[in-house]
Formats: sequence, structure tokens, C-alpha cells
Amino acid sequence: MLDLWTERRALWVDAVIAVAALVSLQIHAADPDTVGWPFAPWWARLLVMALPLLIVIRRFVPEVAFIGLLFAGYLAGFVGQPPWLLYGGAVLALWSLAGSCRVPTTIAVAAVPAGGLILLDRLRDDNLMTFMYSFPNSLRDRTELFNAHDGIAWDDWYTLERRQWPWWLAAATVALAVVFLVIRHRTQAVPVQQRRAELWAFLRSTDDQWVRMVPLAFATAGLILNEVGHDLLRGGWWSAPNWMPYGVVIAGLSLALRRWPAIPVGLLAVASLIANWQSFGPTFSLYGAFGLALYWLVVSPKRARSLRWTLPVAIGVLALFPLITRVMRVRYLQLLFPRIKSDGWHHSYNGVLHNETYDAIAEHDWPFTLSLVLLVPILAAIAVRQYRRNRVADQREAELEQVAEELEAEQVVLTERSIIARDLHDVVAHAVNLMVIQAETGPDLVRRGEVDVLAGFQRIGDAGRRALSELDRLLSTLRDEDGIADPQLAPQPGLADLSQLVADVSKDHLPIELDLQGDLETPPEGQQLTAYRLVQEALTNVIKHAKATGVRVAVRSEETGVRVEVTDDGVGFDVAAARRGNRHGLAGMRERVRIEGGSLDIRSTPGAGTTVEAWIPVGGRR
Repeated sequence: MLDLWTERRALWVDAVIAVAALVSLQIHAADPDTVGWPFAPWWARLLVMALPLLIVIRRFVPEVAFIGLLFAGYLAGFVGQPPWLLYGGAVLALWSLAGSCRVPTTIAVAAVPAGGLILLDRLRDDNLMTFMYSFPNSLRDRTELFNAHDGIAWDDWYTLERRQWPWWLAAATVALAVVFLVIRHRTQAVPVQQRRAELWAFLRSTDDQWVRMVPLAFATAGLILNEVGHDLLRGGWWSAPNWMPYGVVIAGLSLALRRWPAIPVGLLAVASLIANWQSFGPTFSLYGAFGLALYWLVVSPKRARSLRWTLPVAIGVLALFPLITRVMRVRYLQLLFPRIKSDGWHHSYNGVLHNETYDAIAEHDWPFTLSLVLLVPILAAIAVRQYRRNRVADQREAELEQVAEELEAEQVVLTERSIIARDLHDVVAHAVNLMVIQAETGPDLVRRGEVDVLAGFQRIGDAGRRALSELDRLLSTLRDEDGIADPQLAPQPGLADLSQLVADVSKDHLPIELDLQGDLETPPEGQQLTAYRLVQEALTNVIKHAKATGVRVAVRSEETGVRVEVTDDGVGFDVAAARRGNRHGLAGMRERVRIEGGSLDIRSTPGAGTTVEAWIPVGGRR
């Protein structure tokens, strides 16, 4: 829980830095004395206002965030905006890069963009300036009144032309990359697939919505401010109160309220309607924010915001806009735009009353095609909602199918168990019962004579053979579909198999001396299996840990039990420490010997080899 809280707090820190960068850019964008910004192309202003959002995701894709923020800082300086908070975000991205990528990748990502910006400055000439700005009027400077159509002033042109990417900033970028690598050096990079999965989880998580939505809302407000400000320079918003352009910009901040999509839909609808009346051209960022709010309103899967009312509301708003702009009465419009009333009405040449402000506003009908375009996010939301519903249904169906298969398999097992139990009771138990009865009548058969005794033994043999036949049939039902028997039913290794075991281990170029004494067939199968497993585990430990050059295995079969001794000349180990460390191999050896009622002695010293000695008595099973 602490790690989760720390991670979310770090994400909030990134979000705050991104918002600070966006606010700083917006403040300078609203300043009429900002050099170059009002005349920069739309794509440059869009990038400068949008790229600070990369700070929020720099922990997941640091290479993309670093390159994007570094370029955003360069472009911001080129259009007269403060780049330092963007450079700060690039430093944070470089820190994340050093912690998730290897040395060559980090150095390359840091050096190539920094060097590329220096090269871009060296190649820059008037062609790049004329690509960014309209060629200035040499007879005009900033002290003169100007219109946006006149282009940038000459002294501003000259100021921007002299701005270059400092070489020391590129050197500092590479130096910081080296320092960060020393601090956060890692031998293995975080896989790209893992970082992408983390980014996708962050973007889809419902727990981190505020971290994502607040920077997005500020970036949207900045884009709206940029377009509204540019429209003001061209003479738009001529009849609006002074507060109204800023109110439209603030409406973009309502995107942060994604959990209550009806609020941004309402605010952005009013802002879009006002912007349509007052601006000279479409405010694309505002309409885009409105479309995003409509998408959220419809796509929300909660029952409280089902399609029963969200879809009619969304479509109804788009259908009402053209109607409102055509039938809105003067008395309502002048509440929004008081200048209509202050300008007064006058008769035209044809005797009809006219108001210039009202006439200009009335000319801006809401385009029906714009409503159709804004219908696209609504349709996309319906498609996404249906896709999610189908995916959930498919997942549920797959889960039910899996549960059904498991229940069916379990039922098959239970059925087979019932069949085996019935067969054991009906056939095998009956045959064994006959054998017991025949054996109990043995004394009477002896008194009757040899013929009756032989006949009795014959019946016992016949019953035993029938029981064995049925047991073989029952065991065959335990084989898999390929006819392979259960390994638990296969014959277990014994003392006679130790030669093959030693030969297999010796293939790894480890000399092993094997000494087998006594009758290897005399001990019961249980004791033979225990002895075999002890030797097998001991040799496994020698290969894995001992670094030995030679091993001796001695096994002696006696009438009272089996003695096993395995000795190596390896590095040895601390037996007491191994016991405290709960090494599973040694614990398993002790458990095997304990079950057989025997004893196990492990002697070892670091640097002096190891000896494993066990005694497994016959008939000593506990």
C-alpha cells in the first residue's frame, strides 16, 4: 500500500509540473507583447501547447517524453515562449530514461536530439524564418499599430532570427545523462512491452483519472486561449463583454470533470455557441473539446448514465444549435451581448430597423455540417460501448465454458471412480473372498484326501487368477488417452539400478567409484528404493554444489539392512547453517530415512568435502 501511495504521489508531482508548464505558456500567450507567438503558424502553437502533456507519461515512455519535451523547449523559444519548464520536464524524462534503459540507449537518446538541434541552428537561414512567419514589413516596427494580417514586425523577426540552441545546453544534457546513469545504472533494461503495458494500464485506470484529466484540461484551455487570442488580433469578439473570451477559455477546464460528463457538455456547448457567434472562423480546439465531452457522456458504462437519456441529450443538443442561432430573439441575445442595446436601432434606406451588432451576430448561424461532424464522436462512443459489452459477454461466456468443462471433467473422474469401486466390490472382492473361504476349508480337505486338497488349491488358484485379471483391467483404466501408464504404477528403481545411475552421472566427466557388496535382491523394495534415492540426491548435490573432482559410492546389503555411504572431495559446506537454511534436498533425505526407521549422518566442513552415511534397517519401517 505504501508503494502504491508513493507511486501515485509521484504521478501527481509530474501532473503538477505539467500544469505549471501549461499555465506559464498560457500566461505568455495572453501577453500581447510576446514576441512572435501571435504570428507563429497554427501547428507550432499546437505543439507547444500539447507537448507538455508528455511530462505526465515520462515514467512509462521516457525516450518519447525526452525527445518531445526537448523539441518543445526549442520550438517554444523560437516562437517567443519560455522554454525552461519544458527543459525541466526533459530532465525528469532523462532521469526516468537512465532508470529504465541501458547505457548505450540512454546516451544515444540524450546526444542525438541535442546535437540535432545544434545542427538545425547551423543550417537555419531566412528560408526557415519565412516558413514560420510571414516576411516582415521593413517600414513597420513594434511601436506602430498593426493588424495580424500585416505579419510580424521587423525587429521581432530579427530578435527571433538571432535565437539559437546553446551548445552548452546540449553538453549539459549529455553530462546529465552520464550522471544519471552513474546514479541509476542498471545492467538490464525494462522491456519495452512491460513499459507499454504499464502505460496502457495508467491510461485506462479509473484510480488515476485526476492525474490525467487535470493536465489535459489545462492543455485544452491553452489551445482554446491560443485560438481565441489569435481571433482577437484579427478583430473578432467585437461585441462580446471583456470577460466572455476568458469564460470560453475557462470552459475548457471543465474537461477535468470527466466523472460528471454532463457538466463539461453543458459548459462547452454554451462556449461553442458563443464562439460561433463571435469568432471570424471555427475554433477547432473548442469544438474538439466539446466533441470529447459528448463522447464521454455517451460512452460511460454506468447505469445512471445509460443510453436511455445520454444519447437523446447528446443528439438533441446538436440538433438544437442550428435552430437556436436562427430563432434566438433580440431580447435574449442582448442579455449575452449588451452592446446590442447600447448601439441602438436605426432605420435603413428601406425603412427597416437595423442594429449593426445584432446583424453581424445573426449572420453566424450554427453550421449544420458542424453538428454532423460532432455526431461522429457520439457514434464512436456507441461503437466503443457495444464493443465493451460484447467483450465482457465473450469473457463471461469463456469463463462459463471453462467452468462447465471443469465440472464435466470432475464428473467424469467421479464416474470412473464409481465404476472402479463397483468393479473392485463386485469382482475382485468376490474373488478374494472365495480364496479366503477355500483357504479356511483347507484342514477339512486334508482329512478328505489328496484329491480334494488338489481340487481346493486349484479353485484358489483360479480365483486368484481371476482377481489378477480384473486388477490388470482396472489398472488399464488409469492409463491416459495415449495408453501411457501412470508413472506411480511403474516399477521403482532398486539397488541393481545404481550402476546405470552412476554411469549416467559419470557422463558429465565426474569420476565416480561404485562399490556394491552383498545380495542386491534380498532387501525389500521399500528399502532398496530409499537407498537408491539417497544416492541419487547425494550425487545431485555433488554436481550442483560441491565442485568435486571425485566421488565414492559404497552400498552394502546385509541381512539386517542396507548401509549407504557417499563421499566427495569437494568444497564442503556448513551443516548447521544448511539445517537452519532449510535446504529441501537434505530435508528430503532425512525424511526418507526416518520413514524407514533408519539413521542419517551428514559430515562436512568447508573446504574438506562431504560424507553422507545412512543405515536403512530391514523391517524397521515406522
